[in-house]
Order: sequence, then structure tokens, then C-alpha cells
Amino acid sequence: MQETNRFDDLSDFLASCVNKIRSTYPRFSNLQLSKRLGIPNSTFDRISKKEVQKPSFNYALKIVQEVCEEESVQNFIKKFYPNMYEDFTKVYSGNQDVPFVSPEAESYFRDPTTYEIMLMATTEVGLSKTVAKEEFGRKGLAILEKLIVENVLEEKNGIVSMNGPINANQETVHKLFANLVQMNYDVDAFGRKNNWLTLQYQSANADYVLPRLLEVYRESNGKIREIFNSPKAKGNDIVWAGLVMDTLSKKNDQNMGVMQ
Repeated sequence: MQETNRFDDLSDFLASCVNKIRSTYPRFSNLQLSKRLGIPNSTFDRISKKEVQKPSFNYALKIVQEVCEEESVQNFIKKFYPNMYEDFTKVYSGNQDVPFVSPEAESYFRDPTTYEIMLMATTEVGLSKTVAKEEFGRKGLAILEKLIVENVLEEKNGIVSMNGPINANQETVHKLFANLVQMNYDVDAFGRKNNWLTLQYQSANADYVLPRLLEVYRESNGKIREIFNSPKAKGNDIVWAGLVMDTLSKKNDQNMGVMQ
């Protein structure tokens, strides 16, 4: 296990993490390791050689998650990416210590063929094999069995689940959100069902607009969390809600990688 308190330099710490990953997977090439982590091979190679002083937060987080326990991951964010840690605590007040899901599990949250199973299994209710077969057929049941064998999910008393609440990195949240909007938003039911999709845009001063929108979104996120956490909200329906905003171009990229 890698400990952040042994390192004062980010590049040294990440290179040490890469060496640990290589020792864990001695038969893997650099290309195979980079694919496993979801990092471009050239970037992974430069990080391993300490040629990048401060990599993208998302890439650094993927490397650290692979070899560190949750407490060390949180310490890593706080020490080397303090702005990210501050934003995280603001967005998820009182929830910043919730552990990140494993890299293996994150890939299944991103996959269009498995994300629904992962969502259902990671709610408080969990997912039974009977429901999995009813919802997704034999193929879905086979996928669920595979996730159990790979220890991504666990089965207890007939219910397949993952222990406790979880966090995921920005790339996973982005892909999961895109899957939900594309495949689970009922366009035809708009006006007849309590669903909602809206989009507003115009030319504006991003330096003025973005901070103010961000504050609105943070407040809205807190209110959504309060509703979900209410005792009256308990039930078996899987309800999802998302908030998103950005500029059309990527010139304002100083906040790239903030978790949501």
C-alpha cells in the first residue's frame, strides 16, 4: 500500500504507484496497463518516467486508486490537488469520505451493457437474480453472475449488492450520466410523467456566469440529496437525477476533473 505522507513530490509519488502497479501485473505491458487504467499510453509512460509534474487529476486519481486504500486516496487528493478536495467537500458536504468504487467496478458503470445492473445492485434495495432475469433476460443474469465471480458485487441472502455508498471519478460519472440520458430518459412521456429535461444557452461572460451557476447547482444538488435521504423516499423504484453545465469550448479548463 502506498502512503502519501512518504512523498513531498507528486511526480515521485505517482511514479512509485506505477511501479507498484507493474509489480502487481508483471506480465502486463505498458500498453496493457494504460488500457486497464483508461489512460493514454503516452501519458502513462511520461507519468512513470516523472516527466509530468502535475498530470490531469482524473489520470492521477486512476493510478492512485489502483494501489491505495480509501484513506490514502483522500489524503492524496487533499495533499496534491487541494482545489479538487475543496470543491469535493463543497459539492458533497459531509460525504467527502465516502470511498471510491474500484477501477474494475467503474468500468461496468461506464459500459452501456452493464450500467443498469450496476445501478440497481448499488442501491439500498440491491438486485436479486430473479429481478435481473426479468429485467434483462438470460444475458443480464449471466452478466450478474460474472460480476459476482469477479468480486465486483457480492451476493448475500439472495440479494446482490455492493456494501455502502460509493463515489466514482469524473469520467465514470460523465459516461454514466450520458447513458442514462440517452437510454433511460423517456422523451415520449414528457408532459405525462414527472420527468424533466431542459437546456439553456447563450453567449455570455463565463467568468461572471459560471461561478453563479455553480452555486445554484451546488444548492440544487444539496436539495436533491435531502429528498433522496428522506425516510419517506424509501422504496424499490430506481430514480435518477443529474445536473450539468459547462462552456461550449474548453478554453476555461482550470476546473477540469472536478468530481460530481
